Amino acid sequence: MVRKVFDQLRRDFPKLSEVTYINTASLGLPPKCCTDAVMKWLEEREYGNIFWLKWEKIREETKQKIARMINAEEKTIAIVENTSWGLNIIANSLKWKKGDNIILNDLEFPTNIFPWQIQAKKHSLEIRVIRNKNGIIDIRDIREKIDDKTRVIAISWVQFSNGFVSDLTQLAELAHSHDAILVVDGIQGVGAIPIDVRKMDIDVLVCGGHKWLLAFPGAGFMYIKKEILEDLDIKFGGWLSDADPFNFDYREYTPAEGSRRFEIGSPNFAGIYALNASVEYLLRIGVEKIYERNLELTRFLLEKIPSRFKILSPLIDNTPKSSIILLAVKDAKKAYEKLKERKIIVAARKGGLRVSINFYNNEEDIEKLLRNLSEVTE
Repeated sequence: MVRKVFDQLRRDFPKLSEVTYINTASLGLPPKCCTDAVMKWLEEREYGNIFWLKWEKIREETKQKIARMINAEEKTIAIVENTSWGLNIIANSLKWKKGDNIILNDLEFPTNIFPWQIQAKKHSLEIRVIRNKNGIIDIRDIREKIDDKTRVIAISWVQFSNGFVSDLTQLAELAHSHDAILVVDGIQGVGAIPIDVRKMDIDVLVCGGHKWLLAFPGAGFMYIKKEILEDLDIKFGGWLSDADPFNFDYREYTPAEGSRRFEIGSPNFAGIYALNASVEYLLRIGVEKIYERNLELTRFLLEKIPSRFKILSPLIDNTPKSSIILLAVKDAKKAYEKLKERKIIVAARKGGLRVSINFYNNEEDIEKLLRNLSEVTE
């Protein structure tokens, strides 16, 4: 897809006329179709519950579109509020045994640390932490830590701070060779990088909708491979998680088929409307094309950046695997604030400035960032 087409897509993000926004890893910009969809829901909400069945239909359509994006069956998808809630559901639902261990790493966002730590204390589990090497999680280090007592390898597909991308296929093979499962935090990759959960043999993928999926906080998804579904305890229950959710009589609970059993109660329909519209929008463009454009812009950044700004993100042959780049900048928080005053939005992370490029950015955005960054750090 040529640059001209992507420049035309910028019209779908009207606030780009006011700010230079290179911060999708914090919060993605919603396309106009997304905000329009939410306004439509708000109009319907004024009529009370008469559109409820329509809202339910939109929820199911959203799961179908997500399933298309990640190559999954619709029944394996549950709508969850966010990545944190999905990971907590899985952490609480596993049938732990005393002495089991969990493999984490020291680059993870707290969302993919705290739920496992809580379970470790509760069930006398061991946490084994892989230490990064210059921003890389080396699978050889995981091989040294894993054994037949390992129940979970929990890892972010793309690391939030520096953009390091893990090889999920290799990790799944390693986990399964020890009868462990691979639990993936996908929030920094899904929507920006192509993924195939069946080909990669991922067991669990959890993703909030508000970053690269370009929707709103409060609505995301959880994929659970059907082969492990029955091995999970059901620790939470609500009317929507039942096989017959609109039967309100007193009766015995029967879990819903597939991952829907983990959808507990009344959904965030406004968020789902947004997610439905944004996923459709991304599918229409094509995640493969988005990934190509993002890497093109990232390479442009790497070529143009002044040598005094060291690149902290791990690169192989100076080639990025994601469009999240961490730059070493003296007094990064101060530089971030000065850039923000100039309406250039990035993020301060891990002692540097994190630049997260998406397809709605262009070369002029990057040149403007670098020009102003040089000025505010002189």
